[in-house]
Amino acid sequence: MPYLTDSELIKSIRKGDIRGVYFFWGRDVATAESVAKKLRDKLLPKEQRDLNYHFITGSDFSASELSDIAEALPVFADRTVTLINDLNADNLKKDDQDTLLKAISDLDPETTTFIFYTTGVDLAAGKKALTQKNKKLCDHISKCGGIVTEFPKKKPNELVNHIQSRLAQSGCFMSPKNAEYLASLQNCSILMIDNELDKLSAYAGSGEITKEMIDLLVSDQLETDAYKLSRSVLIGKGGEAFQALDKLYSRQAEPIVLLSVISGSFIDLYRAKTAVIGGYSQDDVVSDFSYRGREFAVRNAFRDCINIPLEKLRYGLSVLSQCDIDMKSKRTDPKILLEEAISKILSYRR
Repeated sequence: MPYLTDSELIKSIRKGDIRGVYFFWGRDVATAESVAKKLRDKLLPKEQRDLNYHFITGSDFSASELSDIAEALPVFADRTVTLINDLNADNLKKDDQDTLLKAISDLDPETTTFIFYTTGVDLAAGKKALTQKNKKLCDHISKCGGIVTEFPKKKPNELVNHIQSRLAQSGCFMSPKNAEYLASLQNCSILMIDNELDKLSAYAGSGEITKEMIDLLVSDQLETDAYKLSRSVLIGKGGEAFQALDKLYSRQAEPIVLLSVISGSFIDLYRAKTAVIGGYSQDDVVSDFSYRGREFAVRNAFRDCINIPLEKLRYGLSVLSQCDIDMKSKRTDPKILLEEAISKILSYRR
């Protein structure tokens, strides 16, 4: 099985072509995580998860534990499903790496599924391609019949064909200009775009989907609302921050996805602040941190970081990092953990 693009992956899942191992990585972490969890939900209903579902973080990863899971049979269910978040092969010892590869080779894809996905680690070490050890793991997954998919940040014009092809299936169409507009509203997330296209197709029935329809039915992009929330938190406007959070929740955004996007906004502001202090320009940040196609994020961050103390940005990032760990390791409602993190940052005092 070759490496699949994000659109090819989603198409294969919809067709019911289920594999034993999946590996999702890339800069569009919100979509990668959402696809991982939707795939889990498709394969294993909630009522079957007590004995058949496992969640493992990269920091607590045990190759021998995963090997044991691969050998176990499902109990009153068709399969077991394991989500492995933020595993970086660069951190594995040789014995653990060998055990992991063997577990993947030996698992029965009819009864067992491993879903690896990343939200908080850079498997490319700042470059475009996977590091050698991560590439070896992905090649092995592909060789064993699994699927490896990168979720890159795409530009709006790169998604026009995808949007038009998907609309054609329902007898609708959209101009290239409006397709780019829709893609930009949804932060170029294929999963979010597809959700909105289903809504727009149902509304239009057939024929052209106009900009007026898009403005009427499509929500503001997640990243924009999360950035507004982040800025409100950092300038101490608690009321605005929690109103923005309620708006995001009303769109059924999952807390862990929100945490990822909010953390990204904090990182944008932190990079801008350190660039200003160091005398670097917006173009320097765009070039050094691969913001091509997202220059607007750098412009906004440079504009808004001026009156935000660097220490508060550092504190905020540390709180969000701990919140990420807590969400993945505690039974506490993730919404409560996210709200607690926001409250901590709002109460920051020098």
